[in-house]
Amino acid sequence: MPVIAKDELDLVEQAVKASTAPADIVAAFNELSALRAELKKLGEPERYYLKAMNCPHHHRIFAAEPRSYRDLPLRLAEYGCCYRYEQSGELFGLMRVRSLNMNDAHIYCTEEQFADEFKAVNYMYLKYFKIFGLEKYVMRFSTHAPEGLGKKYVNEPELWRKTEDMVRRVLIESGINYVEVANEAAFYGPKIDVQVWSAIGREFTIATNQVDFAVPAKFGLTYRDKDNSNKTPLCIHRAPLGTHERFIGFLIEHYAGNFPLWLAHEQVRVLTIGEEEPLLRYARSIAAELRAQMVRVETDFSADPIKAKIANAERDRVHTMLVIGARDMEAGLVSVRLHGKGPQGAKPRNEVVADILAAIRERRA
Repeated sequence: MPVIAKDELDLVEQAVKASTAPADIVAAFNELSALRAELKKLGEPERYYLKAMNCPHHHRIFAAEPRSYRDLPLRLAEYGCCYRYEQSGELFGLMRVRSLNMNDAHIYCTEEQFADEFKAVNYMYLKYFKIFGLEKYVMRFSTHAPEGLGKKYVNEPELWRKTEDMVRRVLIESGINYVEVANEAAFYGPKIDVQVWSAIGREFTIATNQVDFAVPAKFGLTYRDKDNSNKTPLCIHRAPLGTHERFIGFLIEHYAGNFPLWLAHEQVRVLTIGEEEPLLRYARSIAAELRAQMVRVETDFSADPIKAKIANAERDRVHTMLVIGARDMEAGLVSVRLHGKGPQGAKPRNEVVADILAAIRERRA
Protein backbone atom coordinates (compact mmCIF):
# COMPACT_ATOMS: atom_id res chain seq x y z
CA MET A 1 0.00 0.00 0.00
CA PRO A 2 1.53 3.39 -0.94
CA VAL A 3 2.42 5.76 1.90
CA ILE A 4 0.67 9.14 1.63
CA ALA A 5 2.85 12.12 2.58
CA LYS A 6 1.39 14.85 4.79
CA ASP A 7 1.33 17.42 1.98
CA GLU A 8 -0.54 14.93 -0.23
CA LEU A 9 -3.06 14.33 2.54
CA ASP A 10 -3.55 18.10 2.86
CA LEU A 11 -4.33 18.30 -0.86
CA VAL A 12 -6.89 15.50 -0.50
CA GLU A 13 -8.50 17.33 2.43
CA GLN A 14 -8.72 20.54 0.38
CA ALA A 15 -10.33 18.66 -2.52
CA VAL A 16 -12.89 17.05 -0.19
CA LYS A 17 -13.80 20.41 1.35
CA ALA A 18 -14.10 21.97 -2.13
CA SER A 19 -16.36 19.08 -3.26
CA THR A 20 -14.01 18.31 -6.17
CA ALA A 21 -12.80 14.91 -4.97
CA PRO A 22 -14.29 11.68 -6.40
CA ALA A 23 -16.87 9.88 -4.24
CA ASP A 24 -14.56 6.97 -3.34
CA ILE A 25 -11.82 9.39 -2.20
CA VAL A 26 -14.35 11.28 -0.07
CA ALA A 27 -15.54 8.05 1.54
CA ALA A 28 -11.97 6.92 2.29
CA PHE A 29 -11.04 10.34 3.70
CA ASN A 30 -14.10 10.41 5.96
CA GLU A 31 -13.28 6.92 7.23
CA LEU A 32 -9.68 7.95 7.95
CA SER A 33 -10.88 11.09 9.76
CA ALA A 34 -13.20 9.00 11.94
CA LEU A 35 -10.36 6.64 12.84
CA ARG A 36 -8.06 9.53 13.72
CA ALA A 37 -10.77 10.98 15.97
CA GLU A 38 -11.07 7.65 17.77
CA LEU A 39 -7.29 7.50 18.25
CA LYS A 40 -7.31 10.98 19.80
CA LYS A 41 -9.73 9.75 22.45
CA LEU A 42 -7.12 7.15 23.47
CA GLY A 43 -4.45 9.78 24.05
CA GLU A 44 -1.19 10.39 22.27
CA PRO A 45 -0.48 7.87 19.47
CA GLU A 46 2.25 5.30 20.08
CA ARG A 47 5.55 5.53 18.25
CA TYR A 48 6.72 2.60 16.15
CA TYR A 49 10.34 1.83 15.38
CA LEU A 50 12.10 -0.59 13.07
CA LYS A 51 13.66 -3.41 15.09
CA ALA A 52 17.42 -3.71 14.59
CA MET A 53 17.80 -6.92 16.61
CA ASN A 54 15.75 -9.28 18.78
CA CYS A 55 17.95 -9.19 21.91
CA PRO A 56 16.38 -6.24 23.82
CA HIS A 57 12.87 -7.59 23.32
CA HIS A 58 13.82 -10.99 24.70
CA HIS A 59 15.58 -9.34 27.65
CA ARG A 60 12.37 -7.44 28.41
CA ILE A 61 10.39 -10.66 28.31
CA PHE A 62 12.82 -12.21 30.82
CA ALA A 63 12.48 -9.16 33.07
CA ALA A 64 8.67 -9.10 32.83
CA GLU A 65 8.26 -11.37 35.87
CA PRO A 66 10.38 -12.64 38.76
CA ARG A 67 12.63 -15.58 37.82
CA SER A 68 13.97 -18.41 39.94
CA TYR A 69 16.87 -20.80 39.32
CA ARG A 70 14.11 -23.37 38.79
CA ASP A 71 13.01 -21.42 35.67
CA LEU A 72 16.43 -21.77 34.06
CA PRO A 73 17.50 -22.48 31.45
CA LEU A 74 14.92 -20.23 29.82
CA ARG A 75 15.02 -20.42 26.03
CA LEU A 76 13.26 -17.71 24.01
CA ALA A 77 13.21 -18.26 20.25
CA GLU A 78 11.77 -16.05 17.51
CA TYR A 79 11.51 -16.05 13.75
CA GLY A 80 11.96 -12.32 13.91
CA CYS A 81 12.14 -9.70 11.19
CA CYS A 82 14.89 -7.11 11.76
CA TYR A 83 16.05 -4.08 9.81
CA ARG A 84 19.54 -2.71 9.30
CA TYR A 85 20.29 0.32 7.15
CA GLU A 86 23.15 -1.11 5.13
CA GLN A 87 24.76 1.41 2.81
CA SER A 88 23.98 0.96 -0.89
CA GLY A 89 27.53 -0.19 -1.67
CA GLU A 90 27.28 -2.89 1.02
CA LEU A 91 24.11 -4.48 -0.33
CA PHE A 92 24.80 -7.76 -2.10
CA GLY A 93 21.85 -9.75 -3.46
CA LEU A 94 20.47 -12.08 -0.81
CA MET A 95 23.78 -12.08 1.06
CA ARG A 96 23.36 -8.62 2.58
CA VAL A 97 19.92 -7.02 2.75
CA ARG A 98 18.18 -4.33 4.76
CA SER A 99 15.15 -6.37 5.83
CA LEU A 100 16.16 -9.74 7.22
CA ASN A 101 14.58 -12.70 8.97
CA MET A 102 16.37 -14.71 11.65
CA ASN A 103 15.56 -17.86 13.60
CA ASP A 104 17.14 -16.15 16.55
CA ALA A 105 17.10 -17.26 20.18
CA HIS A 106 18.43 -16.27 23.58
CA ILE A 107 19.12 -18.86 26.25
CA TYR A 108 19.31 -17.62 29.82
CA CYS A 109 21.16 -20.00 32.12
CA THR A 110 23.33 -20.38 35.20
CA GLU A 111 27.09 -20.95 35.02
CA GLU A 112 26.51 -24.60 35.91
CA GLN A 113 24.10 -25.02 33.00
CA PHE A 114 26.23 -23.15 30.46
CA ALA A 115 28.35 -26.04 29.17
CA ASP A 116 25.35 -28.27 28.38
CA GLU A 117 23.40 -25.43 26.73
CA PHE A 118 26.33 -24.21 24.63
CA LYS A 119 27.18 -27.75 23.61
CA ALA A 120 23.55 -28.42 22.60
CA VAL A 121 23.59 -25.38 20.30
CA ASN A 122 26.78 -26.59 18.60
CA TYR A 123 25.28 -30.05 18.12
CA MET A 124 22.18 -28.42 16.59
CA TYR A 125 24.46 -26.77 14.04
CA LEU A 126 26.12 -30.09 13.21
CA LYS A 127 22.69 -31.62 12.70
CA TYR A 128 21.76 -28.85 10.23
CA PHE A 129 25.02 -29.35 8.34
CA LYS A 130 24.24 -33.04 7.94
CA ILE A 131 20.71 -32.30 6.71
CA PHE A 132 21.93 -29.86 4.04
CA GLY A 133 24.98 -31.90 3.08
CA LEU A 134 27.56 -29.35 4.24
CA GLU A 135 30.70 -31.39 4.70
CA LYS A 136 33.33 -28.66 4.97
CA TYR A 137 32.98 -26.33 7.96
CA VAL A 138 34.97 -24.88 10.82
CA MET A 139 33.91 -23.11 14.00
CA ARG A 140 35.87 -19.90 14.51
CA PHE A 141 36.24 -19.19 18.23
CA SER A 142 36.71 -15.44 18.70
CA THR A 143 38.27 -14.15 21.92
CA HIS A 144 39.05 -10.67 23.25
CA ALA A 145 42.34 -8.79 23.44
CA PRO A 146 43.35 -7.43 26.88
CA GLU A 147 44.38 -4.06 25.39
CA GLY A 148 40.81 -3.61 24.13
CA LEU A 149 39.18 -3.80 27.58
CA GLY A 150 37.15 -0.70 28.32
CA LYS A 151 37.32 0.31 24.65
CA LYS A 152 36.31 -2.39 22.20
CA TYR A 153 35.23 -4.84 24.92
CA VAL A 154 33.37 -4.65 28.24
CA ASN A 155 35.91 -4.07 31.01
CA GLU A 156 35.38 -7.32 32.93
CA PRO A 157 38.72 -9.19 32.67
CA GLU A 158 37.73 -11.98 35.07
CA LEU A 159 34.47 -12.70 33.24
CA TRP A 160 36.30 -12.73 29.91
CA ARG A 161 38.80 -15.30 31.21
CA LYS A 162 36.09 -17.45 32.77
CA THR A 163 33.70 -17.50 29.77
CA GLU A 164 36.47 -18.05 27.23
CA ASP A 165 37.73 -20.99 29.26
CA MET A 166 34.19 -22.38 29.39
CA VAL A 167 33.71 -22.10 25.61
CA ARG A 168 37.14 -23.58 24.86
CA ARG A 169 36.44 -26.53 27.16
CA VAL A 170 33.08 -27.22 25.50
CA LEU A 171 34.68 -27.23 22.05
CA ILE A 172 37.46 -29.57 23.11
CA GLU A 173 35.11 -31.97 24.91
CA SER A 174 32.77 -32.01 21.91
CA GLY A 175 35.58 -32.89 19.51
CA ILE A 176 34.46 -30.09 17.18
CA ASN A 177 36.80 -28.76 14.51
CA TYR A 178 37.61 -25.14 15.47
CA VAL A 179 40.21 -22.40 15.19
CA GLU A 180 40.84 -19.72 17.82
CA VAL A 181 41.13 -16.10 16.70
CA ALA A 182 42.09 -13.29 19.08
CA ASN A 183 40.55 -9.81 19.13
CA GLU A 184 37.39 -10.70 17.16
CA ALA A 185 34.91 -11.32 20.00
CA ALA A 186 31.63 -9.47 20.43
CA PHE A 187 31.86 -6.51 22.81
CA TYR A 188 29.85 -8.45 25.41
CA GLY A 189 31.59 -11.82 25.32
CA PRO A 190 33.35 -14.55 23.32
CA LYS A 191 31.61 -16.02 20.31
CA ILE A 192 31.74 -18.76 17.70
CA ASP A 193 31.20 -17.96 14.03
CA VAL A 194 30.48 -21.00 11.88
CA GLN A 195 32.29 -20.88 8.56
CA VAL A 196 31.14 -23.14 5.72
CA TRP A 197 32.21 -23.59 2.12
CA SER A 198 29.87 -23.99 -0.84
CA ALA A 199 30.29 -26.64 -3.51
CA ILE A 200 32.42 -24.23 -5.57
CA GLY A 201 34.70 -23.42 -2.63
CA ARG A 202 33.33 -20.06 -1.52
CA GLU A 203 33.45 -19.32 2.22
CA PHE A 204 30.40 -18.08 4.15
CA THR A 205 29.65 -17.19 7.77
CA ILE A 206 26.42 -19.08 8.19
CA ALA A 207 25.68 -19.17 11.92
CA THR A 208 26.77 -17.77 15.26
CA ASN A 209 26.84 -18.92 18.88
CA GLN A 210 27.68 -16.13 21.33
CA VAL A 211 28.17 -15.75 25.08
CA ASP A 212 26.85 -12.60 26.72
CA PHE A 213 27.86 -11.85 30.31
CA ALA A 214 27.53 -8.06 30.04
CA VAL A 215 24.17 -7.03 28.58
CA PRO A 216 21.94 -9.01 31.01
CA ALA A 217 23.48 -6.97 33.83
CA LYS A 218 22.89 -3.73 31.90
CA PHE A 219 19.20 -4.68 31.61
CA GLY A 220 19.04 -5.57 35.31
CA LEU A 221 18.19 -9.21 34.60
CA THR A 222 18.35 -11.37 37.73
CA TYR A 223 17.09 -14.68 39.07
CA ARG A 224 16.68 -15.90 42.64
CA ASP A 225 19.29 -18.58 43.33
CA LYS A 226 19.18 -21.52 45.75
CA ASP A 227 20.79 -19.45 48.53
CA ASN A 228 18.04 -16.82 48.08
CA SER A 229 20.45 -14.31 46.53
CA ASN A 230 19.88 -12.47 43.25
CA LYS A 231 22.25 -13.43 40.44
CA THR A 232 22.65 -12.33 36.84
CA PRO A 233 22.15 -15.09 34.26
CA LEU A 234 24.50 -15.83 31.40
CA CYS A 235 22.90 -15.34 28.00
CA ILE A 236 23.66 -17.37 24.87
CA HIS A 237 22.77 -15.73 21.55
CA ARG A 238 22.24 -18.32 18.84
CA ALA A 239 21.15 -18.14 15.21
CA PRO A 240 21.70 -21.54 13.59
CA LEU A 241 20.96 -20.47 10.01
CA GLY A 242 21.97 -16.83 10.33
CA THR A 243 19.61 -14.69 8.27
CA HIS A 244 17.29 -16.74 6.10
CA GLU A 245 17.99 -14.54 3.09
CA ARG A 246 21.73 -15.22 3.28
CA PHE A 247 21.17 -18.92 3.94
CA ILE A 248 18.90 -19.25 0.90
CA GLY A 249 21.51 -17.42 -1.19
CA PHE A 250 24.16 -19.81 0.07
CA LEU A 251 22.01 -22.86 -0.74
CA ILE A 252 21.34 -21.62 -4.28
CA GLU A 253 25.07 -21.32 -4.86
CA HIS A 254 25.93 -24.52 -2.97
CA TYR A 255 23.56 -26.63 -5.06
CA ALA A 256 23.98 -24.47 -8.20
CA GLY A 257 20.17 -24.42 -8.29
CA ASN A 258 20.02 -28.24 -8.55
CA PHE A 259 18.27 -28.83 -5.24
CA PRO A 260 17.64 -32.30 -3.83
CA LEU A 261 14.03 -33.43 -4.13
CA TRP A 262 13.04 -32.57 -0.55
CA LEU A 263 14.33 -29.00 -0.93
CA ALA A 264 13.40 -28.23 -4.54
CA HIS A 265 11.01 -25.33 -5.16
CA GLU A 266 9.26 -27.46 -7.79
CA GLN A 267 9.68 -31.08 -6.81
CA VAL A 268 7.71 -32.82 -9.55
CA ARG A 269 6.36 -31.88 -12.96
CA VAL A 270 3.88 -34.13 -14.74
CA LEU A 271 4.31 -34.13 -18.53
CA THR A 272 1.90 -35.72 -21.01
CA ILE A 273 2.51 -37.14 -24.47
CA GLY A 274 -0.77 -36.23 -26.18
CA GLU A 275 -3.94 -34.39 -25.28
CA GLU A 276 -6.55 -37.17 -25.13
CA GLU A 277 -8.99 -36.68 -22.24
CA PRO A 278 -8.44 -40.16 -20.65
CA LEU A 279 -4.69 -39.48 -20.62
CA LEU A 280 -5.16 -36.04 -19.06
CA ARG A 281 -7.48 -37.54 -16.41
CA TYR A 282 -4.84 -40.13 -15.52
CA ALA A 283 -2.12 -37.47 -15.31
CA ARG A 284 -4.31 -35.14 -13.24
CA SER A 285 -5.07 -37.91 -10.77
CA ILE A 286 -1.34 -38.54 -10.20
CA ALA A 287 -0.68 -34.81 -9.67
CA ALA A 288 -3.65 -34.61 -7.27
CA GLU A 289 -2.43 -37.63 -5.31
CA LEU A 290 0.99 -36.05 -4.84
CA ARG A 291 -0.46 -32.65 -3.94
CA ALA A 292 -2.63 -34.32 -1.31
CA GLN A 293 0.65 -35.42 0.31
CA MET A 294 2.01 -31.82 0.23
CA VAL A 295 4.35 -32.48 -2.70
CA ARG A 296 5.08 -29.37 -4.80
CA VAL A 297 3.76 -30.45 -8.20
CA GLU A 298 3.22 -28.61 -11.47
CA THR A 299 1.81 -29.96 -14.74
CA ASP A 300 2.49 -29.39 -18.42
CA PHE A 301 -0.47 -30.64 -20.50
CA SER A 302 0.25 -28.25 -23.38
CA ALA A 303 0.32 -29.22 -27.05
CA ASP A 304 4.11 -28.79 -27.20
CA PRO A 305 6.19 -31.80 -28.27
CA ILE A 306 7.39 -33.92 -25.35
CA LYS A 307 11.02 -33.01 -26.13
CA ALA A 308 10.18 -29.34 -25.65
CA LYS A 309 8.36 -30.07 -22.39
CA ILE A 310 11.34 -32.01 -21.07
CA ALA A 311 13.74 -29.27 -22.18
CA ASN A 312 11.65 -26.67 -20.32
CA ALA A 313 11.62 -28.78 -17.15
CA GLU A 314 15.38 -29.34 -17.36
CA ARG A 315 15.94 -25.60 -17.84
CA ASP A 316 13.77 -24.91 -14.77
CA ARG A 317 15.78 -27.50 -12.79
CA VAL A 318 12.69 -29.50 -11.86
CA HIS A 319 14.00 -32.45 -9.87
CA THR A 320 11.60 -35.20 -11.00
CA MET A 321 9.66 -35.38 -14.26
CA LEU A 322 6.84 -37.86 -14.67
CA VAL A 323 6.34 -38.49 -18.39
CA ILE A 324 3.01 -40.13 -19.20
CA GLY A 325 1.86 -41.46 -22.53
CA ALA A 326 -1.02 -43.67 -23.70
CA ARG A 327 0.94 -46.89 -23.11
CA ASP A 328 1.86 -45.79 -19.57
CA MET A 329 -1.80 -45.06 -18.82
CA GLU A 330 -3.00 -48.41 -20.15
CA ALA A 331 -0.42 -50.32 -18.07
CA GLY A 332 -0.82 -48.19 -14.93
CA LEU A 333 2.78 -47.02 -15.26
CA VAL A 334 4.69 -43.74 -15.03
CA SER A 335 7.96 -43.01 -16.86
CA VAL A 336 10.35 -41.26 -14.46
CA ARG A 337 13.04 -38.81 -15.49
CA LEU A 338 15.43 -37.02 -13.10
CA HIS A 339 17.01 -33.64 -13.73
CA GLY A 340 20.50 -34.07 -15.12
CA LYS A 341 20.31 -37.87 -14.89
CA GLY A 342 17.93 -38.70 -17.71
CA PRO A 343 15.27 -41.45 -17.95
CA GLN A 344 14.91 -43.88 -15.05
CA GLY A 345 12.44 -46.20 -16.76
CA ALA A 346 8.70 -46.88 -16.51
CA LYS A 347 7.48 -48.00 -13.08
CA PRO A 348 4.10 -48.80 -11.49
CA ARG A 349 2.26 -45.67 -10.46
CA ASN A 350 1.96 -46.63 -6.77
CA GLU A 351 5.68 -47.44 -6.61
CA VAL A 352 6.62 -44.06 -8.09
CA VAL A 353 4.41 -42.10 -5.69
CA ALA A 354 5.68 -44.08 -2.68
CA ASP A 355 9.31 -43.54 -3.69
CA ILE A 356 8.82 -39.78 -4.10
CA LEU A 357 7.22 -39.50 -0.67
CA ALA A 358 9.97 -41.63 0.92
CA ALA A 359 12.74 -39.57 -0.73
CA ILE A 360 11.22 -36.34 0.62
CA ARG A 361 10.64 -37.81 4.08
CA GLU A 362 14.20 -39.17 4.30
CA ARG A 363 15.75 -36.02 2.79
CA ARG A 364 17.73 -38.03 0.27
CA ALA A 365 20.56 -36.23 -1.51
